[in-house]
Amino acid sequence: MTNRGLLLTMTEPPPAMEEEFNAWYDEEHLPERLSIPGFLSAARWVADLGTGKGRGKYLATYELDSAAVLSSPAYLSFYERPTPWTRRCLGRTVVFKRWVCEQLGSSDPHPAAKALVASFDEEGLSLPQVLQARKFVASSGEKITLYELGQPVPGAYRRYYPA
Repeated sequence: MTNRGLLLTMTEPPPAMEEEFNAWYDEEHLPERLSIPGFLSAARWVADLGTGKGRGKYLATYELDSAAVLSSPAYLSFYERPTPWTRRCLGRTVVFKRWVCEQLGSSDPHPAAKALVASFDEEGLSLPQVLQARKFVASSGEKITLYELGQPVPGAYRRYYPA
């Protein structure tokens, strides 16, 4: 039996393009990804970064049947042939990071999560309102823990989509 997968992305568009970036993400990108067999769900999270730009304002979590979904012909048809809108939006991001992960354990995202903290190679963060902590190993070897929180807290990403 293979472990469930997660595609985790961190993005930040330039400020002048943020409205278009969010429209592209919600109107084109998410529907494309969710049409691919093996993509179970997707969520977007946004951080209030204030004046500290360039740290990754948006986080997206794509729950997968397994990480192997990202080598499927259905996924590769979108990934290898991006639309003009995709090329425009991703080509101008200030930050774009991507992790392909395998989940350790089998818990689903918590349905009441209103905020998320992604911790890289850190163990046992003490955070308020933790509903659950899910652990992953990225293909790069990084250990990632997603702390799903019941309420937004400073430094966390708050739920953006679905609201």
